[in-house]
Amino acid sequence: MSSRQPVSSGPFEVEPFDLGRLLAAGATGDEVVRRSERWLVGVLDDARVELGAADREVAALVAGEGWSVAQVVGGWVRRAGGAPPGGVRELVAPGVTRVR
Repeated sequence: MSSRQPVSSGPFEVEPFDLGRLLAAGATGDEVVRRSERWLVGVLDDARVELGAADREVAALVAGEGWSVAQVVGGWVRRAGGAPPGGVRELVAPGVTRVR
């Protein structure tokens, strides 16, 4: 399950269903939740968010709330990772970003 598969990143006006359709193909119940968690962690990895054990636990909790919740949170991460208007973000030190 890759975060690069076609799943809308929003903004959302109504509850999104495309991640649920993708994750539910050939799976039910707990497997859908695990796939949702892997998808969300993949989005965070793509955004170069360093994750610790507690971060992964929270990603699992978010995924457990439903795939639409995971998709909205993933959409926030993807949209936040875009280049800011008029500049490019550059990580210059851990936790320090410069906009050029």
